[in-house]
Amino acid sequence: MTLPLSLTTHLNALLTKCIIGIRTRPTYLQFVRRTINSQAVNKLHRSTMSSVYIKNFEGDERLQITLDVADPNSGSVKSLNLSRLKSEELRFAIERLRINLSKKIAKKSKLKKKKGTEDQLQTGASSQSETVPEHENNFNVEIIHNGVTLDLDVRNQEAWINGAILKIGQEEIPICYNPPCVKLQNLPSTIMVGFPLFPEAELEFAQLRDCEFYWKVIEEKKLSKTKMELSRSIIDLTEAVRSHSFTPETNHIGQYILLICVPKHGEKTGKREAVLSSVPVTQGPGSCPFEKRHEFTKLRAPPQHFRVVSYNLLAQIYADTDLAKTELFSHCSLKALDMDYRKHLLLKEIIGYQGDLICLQEVDKAIFSSQLSPALTALGYTGLFRPKTGQVSEGCAHFIREDKFRIVNELDINLSEYLSTDQSCLDIWTEVSKNQQLKERIEQRSSILQVTVVESVEKPGKFVCLANTHLYFHPTACNIRLIHVATALRHLQSIYNAYTQENKDISLVFCGDFNSAPHLGVFQLMTSQFIPADHADWSSAGKEEKLSTLELQHPMNIVSACGTPAYTNFTQGFQATLDYIFIDTDKLQVTQVVPMPSHEDVTQNIALPSVVFPSDHIALISDIKFKSF
Repeated sequence: MTLPLSLTTHLNALLTKCIIGIRTRPTYLQFVRRTINSQAVNKLHRSTMSSVYIKNFEGDERLQITLDVADPNSGSVKSLNLSRLKSEELRFAIERLRINLSKKIAKKSKLKKKKGTEDQLQTGASSQSETVPEHENNFNVEIIHNGVTLDLDVRNQEAWINGAILKIGQEEIPICYNPPCVKLQNLPSTIMVGFPLFPEAELEFAQLRDCEFYWKVIEEKKLSKTKMELSRSIIDLTEAVRSHSFTPETNHIGQYILLICVPKHGEKTGKREAVLSSVPVTQGPGSCPFEKRHEFTKLRAPPQHFRVVSYNLLAQIYADTDLAKTELFSHCSLKALDMDYRKHLLLKEIIGYQGDLICLQEVDKAIFSSQLSPALTALGYTGLFRPKTGQVSEGCAHFIREDKFRIVNELDINLSEYLSTDQSCLDIWTEVSKNQQLKERIEQRSSILQVTVVESVEKPGKFVCLANTHLYFHPTACNIRLIHVATALRHLQSIYNAYTQENKDISLVFCGDFNSAPHLGVFQLMTSQFIPADHADWSSAGKEEKLSTLELQHPMNIVSACGTPAYTNFTQGFQATLDYIFIDTDKLQVTQVVPMPSHEDVTQNIALPSVVFPSDHIALISDIKFKSF
């Protein structure tokens, strides 16, 4: 059927008018929505995500005010920041806030108007439909206490308090004073399958254990969208896994990790923060030999027992030296030698041993703060770090499991300083002072003894004196190590005597890298209680430093809990037993020693460290029992 030409023309005209009407309708609806909301401030303020935080540190005369308002259209968050004197009248802060909000809204309105004009050029709509009423930018801002609006002559410090309400237009936003705050550090530049990730965070007005951490796996195709959302402060917890740590799996290879933190302290909740990894998940080294040792520590030490771990971590300041890279550890790739890689293995290894008393040596201060302490604190430990004296950025660390022991006292000393000043060491220092060269050499040493007295949670009244040290390593310093360990024993004996005199039951656990093999004086003094004046160690540095009249002794019954393994340190040119867990046999008994790794595993990659061994030392692990409980 063919329509007459006149009718066809008429229908086409009607169709054109309909099309134009359809195109112009969205613009008209936008205007209607603006009119309906004209009594409100702006749709920016209608989101429940809006918040206002007040920060003020002790002694600071200014309040730092942060207002976050959410855009319901995009979900993005806009932030306004003010810094005002606490003593200033409220009116000035309110006026500045109103001005800043008006600027934000005016800017947004201009952007919308520009977009509307472009639409109008395409659709032929009237420009009047996109005119934004002037009164939209004029709105009320006030602070309410207990339902009453505050006078504007009130001081800021009296207005911006917890429980108060900031009212902007029709929206009421609770004020949070000194909210929990978090600054997340970048995720590691190496992320591997099977190795747990832990958050590295700087906290203000927050406790790590109160904070909530969420992890998401981001596919590469969604990476750009995720970055865009983060740039607009859009942080979505959908499909996120809540946990303090996250261990990537094989199906995550090639994908990225998003970490989200909700800072908390008590009932207070702060602003969410997020950080996206800069690298995808990679395969990693697979199973490591220390995981075979974890088979013996799947279960925690039973009641009346406690597990002791001693481990020299190989501080990065020593791994980074030219000597280490070209000679000592030349067999190890630079990637596997770098702490950014090794820290993953160290954390997994240490956590897997499930120790109750952990003694670590060669701990980089930065690694303690950023990795070890946050991870182990979240698992129920208290960490204590004691740096060596002088300009050394590494030292010893204790981690005490809180449901097993309570920290009673910290009694750390610098060994050389204690030797020269404490009355208990007068006989040793008198003999040392007769040899000026030896005296000066000892005074230059930065070795420390970390001592933490702990009390059993299961059996209050039972104390353990936990000691940890790393003695001077030099090949000709057997005499210095012997003097230092004698000094340490004098200090520990004084602690032991003080508790005993108060009728308190105390025992000794003394861990460390003693840099001394079993046939040398340190081990002999510890286990046999006596070193004669003619011992070979007194001549270790030659005639210039030889002592010939000094005998050493102590009254404690001490044994090596892990015996004397073939070695605890294994490099290309050297292997020896240098590390020990010494215990007081009058009060303590060994019930388990975790076997050392096989020689085949140690030498699979020539020597230590390697891609599967994070240190040049091997951890010692032993379960200890109180003889009377």
